[in-house]
Amino acid sequence: MSAYEELREHRRFGPLCLALTFRLLGEEVRRFPALTPEQGWQPAELEDLLGEFLVDRIKPVTANLLALATDDDSLGKLLRTSIRRWLVDRARTTAVGALRRALEKVLTTNPVFEQVPATEPGAGRWRLAGTSGPPWGGKFEHLVEAARGVRNVKIPKWSSETRRAPVADAASIAAVAKAVLAAAGGSLELGQIVVVFLARFPVVLDPVVVSLDSDTETEVDLGDELTPEEQVIAAEQELEAAVVAAEIVGMLAPRERKIVPYLDNPRAIQALLGIGRSQAYQRAKRLKEKLAQLIGDSGDASAVAREVIWLCKNGR
Repeated sequence: MSAYEELREHRRFGPLCLALTFRLLGEEVRRFPALTPEQGWQPAELEDLLGEFLVDRIKPVTANLLALATDDDSLGKLLRTSIRRWLVDRARTTAVGALRRALEKVLTTNPVFEQVPATEPGAGRWRLAGTSGPPWGGKFEHLVEAARGVRNVKIPKWSSETRRAPVADAASIAAVAKAVLAAAGGSLELGQIVVVFLARFPVVLDPVVVSLDSDTETEVDLGDELTPEEQVIAAEQELEAAVVAAEIVGMLAPRERKIVPYLDNPRAIQALLGIGRSQAYQRAKRLKEKLAQLIGDSGDASAVAREVIWLCKNGR
């Protein structure tokens, strides 16, 4: 009996479906360094992760498989997609926590900022040192606009060996936080500042993803004709790539967006910006490095890159 036959007969996960889920989970979690324990993934940790997945997703995943799976192959593809989405959610939660800790460290150690004392309204909130404005209660759009107005933000280089992609260096975090608090004209809770930073740096929420080794390759050849469940998966992957690309384009300066379509043509950049040859090569090199960091090393990196180029080329 196969996993698909087991599911159709019993209408629930049995030993075969659980074994398949455990195997796929072990393959997919390798894509997310942000979730990797300090000692690496051991069988006990993977078993715990399987238990958490089953508690969180067993009912909707079972219903989805019963409705869409037509054979063992499609069951595996759909189950893998469900597992990957669940891991994405967990990685995003981890990313928010990392951002909060980085931001709190800067606020605590930089004399530009101070916490409101217990004797004043908004005690425990953060404000610019030496100010006395009331607790903020305006629109987040205004604060996000102030955050995006900060230029020359430096994003540290990232590699697949790093547990998660960095949001920015300490000086840049301080500069953005200073602009946000100045725009607020008063004090903000740490959680409010985190929300603004997430809007300013949406790449923080993109889970760090690395390529799998060739011996555990999981890319699926969909062929010329897609089944209904494969069409659903393909459409959602295309949408995810478009969303990520739009976020990345929003983080680029107007001049950077202008030269993205010509990154492999320094002469065109030279003519477009009216600069020297060496400057054109240098700008193309720096922008390529920035885009590589923002896009990451996901399985859909090429799709995201194509979408970024299309958006910049069409002035979106």
